[in-house]
Amino acid sequence: MIEETSKEAIDLQIQKAAEAFQFLKKTTVKERAVFMNAVADKIEALGEELLAVAHEETSLPLARLSGEKSRTVGQWRIYAKAVSTGIYTEARIDLAQPDTLKSDLRKFNTGIGPVVVFGASNFPLAFSTAGGDTASAVGAGCPVIVKAHPAHPKTSKIMADTIAAAVQESGWPAGVFNHITGTSHETGTYLVTHKDIKAVAFTGSFQGGKALFDQANQREEPIPVFAEMGSINPVFAFQHALESRAEALAKEYAVSLTLGVGQFCTNPGVFVALKSESLNRFITTLKNEIHAVKPVNMLHQGIFENFEKCKIMTGSYPGVSIIAEADTEAAEWQGRAMVAETTAGNFIENIALSEEVFGPFGMIVQCDTAEEMMQVAKSLKGQLTVTVAALYEDIHENMDLISQLKDKCGRFLFNGMPTGVEVVYAMQHGGSFPSTTDVRFTSVGPDAVKRFVRPVSFQNWPDEFLPDELKNSNPLQITRIVDGELISGPIKL
Repeated sequence: MIEETSKEAIDLQIQKAAEAFQFLKKTTVKERAVFMNAVADKIEALGEELLAVAHEETSLPLARLSGEKSRTVGQWRIYAKAVSTGIYTEARIDLAQPDTLKSDLRKFNTGIGPVVVFGASNFPLAFSTAGGDTASAVGAGCPVIVKAHPAHPKTSKIMADTIAAAVQESGWPAGVFNHITGTSHETGTYLVTHKDIKAVAFTGSFQGGKALFDQANQREEPIPVFAEMGSINPVFAFQHALESRAEALAKEYAVSLTLGVGQFCTNPGVFVALKSESLNRFITTLKNEIHAVKPVNMLHQGIFENFEKCKIMTGSYPGVSIIAEADTEAAEWQGRAMVAETTAGNFIENIALSEEVFGPFGMIVQCDTAEEMMQVAKSLKGQLTVTVAALYEDIHENMDLISQLKDKCGRFLFNGMPTGVEVVYAMQHGGSFPSTTDVRFTSVGPDAVKRFVRPVSFQNWPDEFLPDELKNSNPLQITRIVDGELISGPIKL
């Protein structure tokens, strides 16, 4: 039984977070980076208990969880390194010019305030309690209130206790990190609509993310909700590529489609191509690959039941044919891979076919003409990723379609498959609505910190009262734009 945190307890935690925000505002990027590395050290030191508990709660393989733990540690460290450079302060200084009566103006980014983070079901470590949302919010100078995902409460508590220990050992206020449990929608609503909450981070379903987004925008003071809400991540395969490597491409697609029982937000749920002999070869190989996939436990019963319902419903729509399903019978909670096919016209007319089926389910969309491929592209909603399987000749021959596809996504792939999201500066894990609620930001990579800062400009303030990021001496030794020039040293007046 998961304890439902009371509204009184939530109020107290948010009050502590608001007080801790006043403390964090006085910390420098260097100090926050030291704390973030301390958290990373503590997570890294967690023993086998963490992996065993996470495996018990999610059915994820121990090897996958070990890799996810390393990724979680790495996120805290790379975000700490980025924060320490001052890159997200975006310090700008325009010095006074007495001759023209121009004011002294100095601007930098500071934390936005207490942030609510909703844990994700499919990444119990890297996208949940101690995940990238929490790390990037703290890096921005914001206290965090985590709403633990009910699918892995024990794992969440271990991670929460680890962060809390780092807070205590650093001598920081306890309100820097707060942990809330519960299963009711009312708890989430109460958090998002509380007057002292200033931003929300969410990874999950469209229904859940959109509900939080709407609630946040109906407040007396609307606040940003950075929600990642899923995607079908289409793969567009072009003729020269199909002709040269149809079989290899089918195997790559099958592996990506069924990786982690299809429980990735970057799962390539749709494959679009022109009808041809090479597409037939692709489909023949894909059928063989899907038949051989062994069903594996999904994350929890709710996800399994939703997958079964959605794949059955999608496969039963008019004009849709099931072309392959895993041969092995599935036990309770095991996701059985399936692939269907339909025509471009049917895909365009039936908007339900472009909805995400969270699990190992793929849809082959067969087009009669290049114009139909263009129409499929235009009909797509916003995506986290779009992949083109192509040779150079394909790109030259389809520039208009390529341009159309680029408008639909945050990450645009040339060959390969979209599963696997690297935690690097150049990663964009966020796309046009409805894949995310704000196309300008990413939830993966150091740039995730940008979500939780706001700019403040200081006019004609005495140097001693300015934040360290804006002082003439540049005590933090960060790079700043001074009178339009990038400068790393002090300002010499």
